[in-house]
Amino acid sequence: MKRSTLLVAALAAAVAGAALAAPQGEGREGRGGRPSLDSNQDGAIDRNEAAASPRLAQAFDRLDKNGDGRISADERPARGGHGKRGGHGGRHGGMGGVIGADADGDGRLSMAEAAKLPKLGDQFAAIDRNRDGYLVRSELRAYHDSQRPQREAERAKRFDQRFAEADANRDGKLSKAEVGEKMPHLAKAFAFMDEDRDGYLTRDDLRQPSRR
Repeated sequence: MKRSTLLVAALAAAVAGAALAAPQGEGREGRGGRPSLDSNQDGAIDRNEAAASPRLAQAFDRLDKNGDGRISADERPARGGHGKRGGHGGRHGGMGGVIGADADGDGRLSMAEAAKLPKLGDQFAAIDRNRDGYLVRSELRAYHDSQRPQREAERAKRFDQRFAEADANRDGKLSKAEVGEKMPHLAKAFAFMDEDRDGYLTRDDLRQPSRR
């Protein structure tokens, strides 16, 4: 199927991400009267809460620097999309909850400090590659990268499950009616994603374009 402009692809990917993400819930109001993504008000955004924002859901793994399955305030991008590089919330320095767990400020996490972040505490031995009893930034990133195949596999599984749930007649493709019933947030972008104009969306139509 021939792809059109990058703008259309980006729009389609964003809407597809929203439709295939976890169901949205009613959150409390944030600034400007808009619903707050942090629906349980615990100071962080988990995957289910991030599903309410397509752009955030797509960038979740990149923003979740410490791999704890939550995006803390320090890990969230600055408003307007222009964070300060090197700062706690910047592109290079934003280690989020890891920085907060570093109680003595020595730039590394002891086992006791890592225990404040359950996911890191549980995997301490696997992350501590040099076995010196501390976790440093390079070890955290290496571990995060090593877990990427598993995260991708889990994401693919969720994708297939949601596609199957929407495919009411089990023909391997989604009609506009099926999308409207099971993926209402995708309905408005149906025509953009149905580039061959056959009236159906396949798995390939819904998958986000790979980044090179």
